[in-house]
Amino acid sequence: MRSDSLDAAFRATTYRVESGEGVFELRIGIPNAAFDDFLRRRGVSRWGMITAYNPGGVRSDDENPLRHHRLLEQLQARGWSCLSTCNLADDGVWPEEPGFLILQVSETETCTLAVEFLQSACVCGDIGSTPRLVWL
Repeated sequence: MRSDSLDAAFRATTYRVESGEGVFELRIGIPNAAFDDFLRRRGVSRWGMITAYNPGGVRSDDENPLRHHRLLEQLQARGWSCLSTCNLADDGVWPEEPGFLILQVSETETCTLAVEFLQSACVCGDIGSTPRLVWL
């Protein structure tokens, strides 16, 4: 469910991508040339980012690791190439949320998987554009 406070929280978050070539810190609506260069070198034109943590924006610390493992299993079953991510809230109050950057996946595919994991939103992008928050 979209709310002003949840929207503000998603926008006040750094979406950290960990790769063999370094760490990229993405923000909603802010370009990242180094990340685009990384994607070009890998032949990737579009991507999606999701977490299985805290469905609906409600903390569920005890269940989060199991959800994360189930998400990884789903990504592997679909044969999608992915990298580890971590969502870091600016205020430091909300706990870190591990997730995945899925390479060369459509926004529709990303959103469909995020809905399966009861997420309120996901982050998607295309090479040369800024990361965008997509409400589900």
